[in-house]
Amino acid sequence: MPWGRAILAVLATLFVVGGMSSLVVMGAGVWRPDFAAGLSSADRAALAAPYDAVSHGRDAELIASLVQTNDGIQAEIDRIQTLLPPGEPTSSRLTSMRVSSGTDGNRLWAIHEYEYPAHVARVETTLYRATADQPWKVLGFNVNVVTREELAANTFDFASEPSGVKGVILASVIIPIFSLITFLVALFRPGLKPRWAWLLAIALGVGTIYANTGTNALSFLPISMQLFGAGATWSGSVFDGWVFSASTPFGAAAFWLFAPRAKPKPD
Repeated sequence: MPWGRAILAVLATLFVVGGMSSLVVMGAGVWRPDFAAGLSSADRAALAAPYDAVSHGRDAELIASLVQTNDGIQAEIDRIQTLLPPGEPTSSRLTSMRVSSGTDGNRLWAIHEYEYPAHVARVETTLYRATADQPWKVLGFNVNVVTREELAANTFDFASEPSGVKGVILASVIIPIFSLITFLVALFRPGLKPRWAWLLAIALGVGTIYANTGTNALSFLPISMQLFGAGATWSGSVFDGWVFSASTPFGAAAFWLFAPRAKPKPD
């Protein structure tokens, strides 16, 4: 067995099986992404400070950290505080972040999720500083609090999904398995020519249909390709649903229909 083909077979199998395993781990809640690890301790503290201040009644501290204030700031802080759940959050995660810099200064944008027993607070914070040696100031701060019941619609439950969404989910499981099996057969079929052209065609699914489990929306992108014909993404946020995608495995289907059969070895 040529080593090149063996290595390629292992990589293709790890890509498909590893991808599916990671989705199972995330879907079961064993692990969810937290982008805080990509920030310095000072940046993490600066992002967490506004919510920590407003949730503990330190209004003056929050106001002092703002880029600019106006007469309505205190009323807005009071409004936010009426929304906050009682007690301390059981956990928090940084679900999204973005850093930008330019001639007009530096910006750090992030979304935290603070989990409480019956609520989840989604906190969007934008920090600003004119130069890198200055402390961060709060340019934007928004808090949205929802109950667990309100978030139930975003919880992935295959049995309760509409038929169209179910179809895309099933296709996103079946197509990569079918494509991987076909890829491995083509990889080791004796005398297959041109082998690399067949492998490339098999590995790429064409045209993509997307299904969002949070909104139950379906969409189709005709000019697109996916490795092994499927994909699935989730931000890790309880506010977002899963997005599954499936592509037509034209290359894999064509292989079984038109590829030359392996010639039997002569006696």
